[in-house]
Amino acid sequence: MNTSQVNTEKWWCKPPLTVTGQTAFWNGQAEIYETADMTVDNAGEMDVVLRHCRFPFESVVTLGGAVGCRDPRKILEDLIQRAPGARPRVFFNDLAERLVLRAKSAVLTPFAEQGFSIKYHVGEIRRVCEKIPRAPRRIIIGVYEARSFFLAHPTGGHPQCGFSEYVKNSAILGKHFLFDWVRLNDAHGLESAGLRGDICVEDSSETLVRVKRLFAEIGHKVWTQRLTDIAALQVIGRTDGRKGFFISHWYTPSGVRQLLLSAFPKARFSIRRFIVSKGSVFVIDPRGTKPCGVVTVLNNVIGNVLPHDQYRTLCAIRDTNGPDY
Repeated sequence: MNTSQVNTEKWWCKPPLTVTGQTAFWNGQAEIYETADMTVDNAGEMDVVLRHCRFPFESVVTLGGAVGCRDPRKILEDLIQRAPGARPRVFFNDLAERLVLRAKSAVLTPFAEQGFSIKYHVGEIRRVCEKIPRAPRRIIIGVYEARSFFLAHPTGGHPQCGFSEYVKNSAILGKHFLFDWVRLNDAHGLESAGLRGDICVEDSSETLVRVKRLFAEIGHKVWTQRLTDIAALQVIGRTDGRKGFFISHWYTPSGVRQLLLSAFPKARFSIRRFIVSKGSVFVIDPRGTKPCGVVTVLNNVIGNVLPHDQYRTLCAIRDTNGPDY
């Protein structure tokens, strides 16, 4: 299904989905991340997170935290107001070295100056988790959902739908976007379901509207006909001559539920879902023990993980909860 008027084979095919290519993209976002509208339009998610971080905890683990301007900064600010003397250990991670350096040199510096111990880790979440001391922790995961890619929620703080937001921010994300509905395979990886299209933001406005309508119609069938084999809408953004690529997954409710349950079985974990304007927040607690720490993976960080690594990443996050899993 080729929807773009200016499509070439180069943009129709996916780039090699490598950590190197993904890192190249995110390293370019260090100076602009804090103020980008795609960062600040999901306030409802942070409200849920703060409500579920108001218990005594000994550690905060932020995975995929970019420059730290949402988590852990807002969590620590809230903690200082409630318990001024509390000083939990902080473990901070992002894939891109420049983002982590920005967090360390600017955003999180005030907390280090107030006596917080902050350990910084650059790299893939699933590899960094091996360096985090194990303890029973509350895991909070925020994802985007496919409906919000086509429907805005202005009253909830999401003034534009994801499609329009991406086109508006094409200078950052890429001038060419490839859309692919994906499903979970037997290995819990995400693979194409055969419903693919692409656009160039320099296409006519009529073309962009038509493509959006086409994919929204497919999405409508996905959630109204409960096509449970469709797990997410995968979006890849690229610009000619620029290193790296942007990738994101906007999940269907059944898709994210299957993914989470495969990594966090009900016998060992309780999972609560809270709906926010761009998607959902999942609060995951280990059964049989009281959490003494918090792990945050917010703003669709899991959706930015490469499709063949999302399940392994969730399992690595799970394994920070103790030696028995």
